[in-house]
Amino acid sequence: MGRPALLAAGAVLVLSGCSGLGPKDSADAALACPKVNIVRDLQEVTVFRPGGKDLTDLESRAALVDFTGNCDYTSDGVTVNVNVYLVAERGPALQGTTAKYQYFVALAQPDDTLVSKAYFDTDVTFVPGQPRAGTREELAPKIPLPKDANAKDWKIYLGFQLTPEQLNFNRTQVKK
Repeated sequence: MGRPALLAAGAVLVLSGCSGLGPKDSADAALACPKVNIVRDLQEVTVFRPGGKDLTDLESRAALVDFTGNCDYTSDGVTVNVNVYLVAERGPALQGTTAKYQYFVALAQPDDTLVSKAYFDTDVTFVPGQPRAGTREELAPKIPLPKDANAKDWKIYLGFQLTPEQLNFNRTQVKK
């Protein structure tokens, strides 16, 4: 799958994932879940072998393509149960069958003040002969809120933790 196809698949799935969070039952309908966002510039990561910059040096690329979940309110806050879906593509320079990535989950208050940011490492293993693979990451960030407070205006941001070079690469690619 080429970069445009990987991006197109991700765009469709990200849009479908936006409706996946909501209270578990109608009694909690007034207490909404926070908005989950996959950060656009951090949605993809392209990994080249050290010193490499062209397609022959590509080890792998990956995209955060979707999320689903719900939230559970308790007397001391809300736990947001999120499943994040990652799709990866093997490049010609990958040694072995496993690609490693780091992503983050950041929690922000309604005014966008960052409260916390946690980092997670994940591996994607490619089956021999298969150029693509994926994984589902299960996360459960907790928002400490007083009883009966609503988390609907809080935000959860997801993205890959990129090097400055990887971020620049993402920003300079032609988006189709």
